[in-house]
Amino acid sequence: MSALLGFFDHVLPGTALYLVGVSALFYLPLIALAGGDAGRRPLNWLASAALVLLIATPFLLIYQGIVWKDVLFANLSLSTFACLVQADREARRPARLFCFAAAAVLAALAMATRQNGLLVPVFAAAALAWPMTNFAGLRRRILASSAWLLLVGVAFLATQAAIARVATQPVGSGFAKGLIVLQRYDIVGMIAHGAPPFDGAAADTDDAARVTAAFRRDYEASRLDRVMKTPEVIAYFTRTGLDGGQWWRMVRQNPGAWLAHRAAVFRWMVFPSDVRECLPVWVGVDGPAEQISALGLSRGARPQDSALYAYATRWFGTPLFVNGAWALLAVALGAVLLRRRRSGDVTMVLLLGTALAFCASFALIGIACDVRYLFLLPVACCGALAQLAAAAKDRAGSFSGSGRSASGRPRSPPAPPPPAHPF
Repeated sequence: MSALLGFFDHVLPGTALYLVGVSALFYLPLIALAGGDAGRRPLNWLASAALVLLIATPFLLIYQGIVWKDVLFANLSLSTFACLVQADREARRPARLFCFAAAAVLAALAMATRQNGLLVPVFAAAALAWPMTNFAGLRRRILASSAWLLLVGVAFLATQAAIARVATQPVGSGFAKGLIVLQRYDIVGMIAHGAPPFDGAAADTDDAARVTAAFRRDYEASRLDRVMKTPEVIAYFTRTGLDGGQWWRMVRQNPGAWLAHRAAVFRWMVFPSDVRECLPVWVGVDGPAEQISALGLSRGARPQDSALYAYATRWFGTPLFVNGAWALLAVALGAVLLRRRRSGDVTMVLLLGTALAFCASFALIGIACDVRYLFLLPVACCGALAQLAAAAKDRAGSFSGSGRSASGRPRSPPAPPPPAHPF
């Protein structure tokens, strides 16, 4: 994301051009998906209306204007799968190959944006290799998906090499720092859930009891920010340090405490008790004081920012900002698409599967319940609705899978299916 910010800033100073580019990765795929069958079948107006209403909600509306890598990652993921759907719709070989190449580049960028973004090319390749009715067709699709994954790998390595040339710190240092933060939070959580803070005889001392009592008092499953800044936690890690084996040793010796901590954190991410604890929306300019000063910015919100925030607060008591509600909607939309099984429907089901798997990965790596972490869920649901909007029903009003129209007369033969393999 920093590399993209720098590129757009060289063209037009500021974040405006970057936000236009990132927003295009959200709106253009939705337009392409919903308009895919235009001129051949009517739109499903129910799905279309639902999509428009969701886009107008503060969650989707405001987030597309926030400079966050979570938004960039979600939009890149949507664009990847939309390109695969478009490739399936294209009749000309050059256009199909271009769509597959674009999908590979977008998937590589998604991988570079978030560490668990590896799920995007994996699920996209599964969409390419979805089993056909004969072994020969299946074999061709598996070979095609393998070739596409190889192209994604090449694009990813090229991206990393380009970033390394301009990076001010070694590529990968963020991952190492994040792993240390995650391990420390897990250790605090395990101690708060009954794991001894020290090994051996020191586990039964008054000092150990004092540390346990302090951690239980200050521990929060909703986020790590406050507890990691308490004097007791700072003093504990200053005393014990953190080597690579301490976290694993504590997990191995106290699996119940680790699972209880992880379950509590994940519950807050999916079904928070108070969504306001999860920073549901941001407006204006904010960030670390040192970086704000170095960039010549100033904290604050304009009147229009405050108006947007006031609009968002009216929705805080609804399921809109509850990631678990989006997960349930993703499951429902996936079931509808699987039942319908038009061209591209399976691909969008696997986009929903990507979002659900991405959400599940935070059961292991979650450190805060911030709503933004799982922004891929609502973006994937919008993509599924756009796909459903593209001719969910034929003109007679019945699903195309049936052999007759609503009047009972035989329907004209369907158009021939696309080629059995993508290339």
